[in-house]
Amino acid sequence: MSENQGSNVKEPGSGPGPGRRKTVRKGMFVKDLKPMIYGAGDVPQPASDTVALMDDLIIDYITEMCLKAAKVAEPRGKVKVDDVKFILRKDPKKMARVEELIYMDDHIRKAKQIVDMNEVEPTPEKLNP
Repeated sequence: MSENQGSNVKEPGSGPGPGRRKTVRKGMFVKDLKPMIYGAGDVPQPASDTVALMDDLIIDYITEMCLKAAKVAEPRGKVKVDDVKFILRKDPKKMARVEELIYMDDHIRKAKQIVDMNEVEPTPEKLNP
């Protein structure tokens, strides 16, 4: 763990807004980032400052996306997938990834339902032991 990951020091303007809780999320993705950075062509054990920087960038990006989606959803009061799609509408690469993830989520959900239905139905072996 790098020395900056546990600190509560925040940059000016990055503090919580009205009604937001103060939370420190540094180091949240470190475990997942190391193999991803390696997979992108870095050394097997990337430098901790590189991982910390990537972690900060990811947290900032996700936070901004959530805030934008919340602003779009404000009249409804609930963020939906369509709000995220609306935000990403001008970025075809990210939009395609969102569509792929939605498709795969639906595909996996249907496959699980089929498996669950097959487990509920009694088979002849179970009826006659």
